Amino acid sequence: MKLNKKYSLEELSLKYDCDVLGDAKTTFEFVSSIFNSQDGSISYISNIKNISYIEGSKLSCIIATKEVASKIKIPVLIHENPQLLFIKIIKENYDSLDSTMFSDKVVAGNNIHSSATIGINSVIGKNVTIGKSSTIYPNVTIYDNSIIGDNVIIQSGSVIGSDGFGLIKESGLWTKVPHIGNVIIGNNVEIGANTTIDKGTLDSTIISDNVKIDNLVHVAHNVTIGENTAIAACTGIAGSASIGKNCTIGGGSGINGHIDIVDDVHIHGMTMVTKSIMEPGMYASGTTVEPAKTWRKNQARFKELDELAKIVKKKI
Repeated sequence: MKLNKKYSLEELSLKYDCDVLGDAKTTFEFVSSIFNSQDGSISYISNIKNISYIEGSKLSCIIATKEVASKIKIPVLIHENPQLLFIKIIKENYDSLDSTMFSDKVVAGNNIHSSATIGINSVIGKNVTIGKSSTIYPNVTIYDNSIIGDNVIIQSGSVIGSDGFGLIKESGLWTKVPHIGNVIIGNNVEIGANTTIDKGTLDSTIISDNVKIDNLVHVAHNVTIGENTAIAACTGIAGSASIGKNCTIGGGSGINGHIDIVDDVHIHGMTMVTKSIMEPGMYASGTTVEPAKTWRKNQARFKELDELAKIVKKKI
């Protein structure tokens, strides 16, 4: 995102009472992620594990803690909470209400193919692309900067490009993380009714070609879904999860954030995926239905399983 003005590290260090390591005269006029940087931009790093992404990046400078700053070669704005300071910079330059979604006016800048069909009561923001022969059913909301390919079907009630569930604590209270990314939907994608796909925090949430998504699915910010993957109803996919090609995900499944699922993985319904899956195959979790009386007894035994395993191990 381009900012409303060009900033210098010196200016920000005075405004937010923090130090600079390196050239304080360094300027920037964009914000970007460390994974997808651009010339003249600033980003932040909170986890030292991600420091390798800075090397060779296009970043002009970065925000980091004092402990991490000494390991970075580009100019650093030192702050105890890098993400919070980064958010404050964005908030100075970003107005989420500056959108044509709050107006009845036709958006001249949108790129909607003449063969696309837009249902009544659908709301489309600015800088939106919709490809040829795509069908947007009534009562769909498409936020600013969304990119939708050819032959896409989006059923009624779906929301494309809403804010992700991004929060950070400031003085003990939750504060909203602004989302300035977008959603990119490939060709021949189908999205069921009342499904929500959040836009990326800084980059894109990506739904690849021929992905099929059922009703009432939630795809969180910065998720990527590979080609030809099918996802059944009531599945929830947390932020920054990466799902491969040719996967199937059964209904009611929950997928943790910041994990990877490789190609050709098939997940049974109601499965809770809490860690990365790095081998193709079929996966399941949970227990099947049984009478409540029996379930209560088994649940009580399950809590003793670790202790029982230790006793068995001693006996062997």
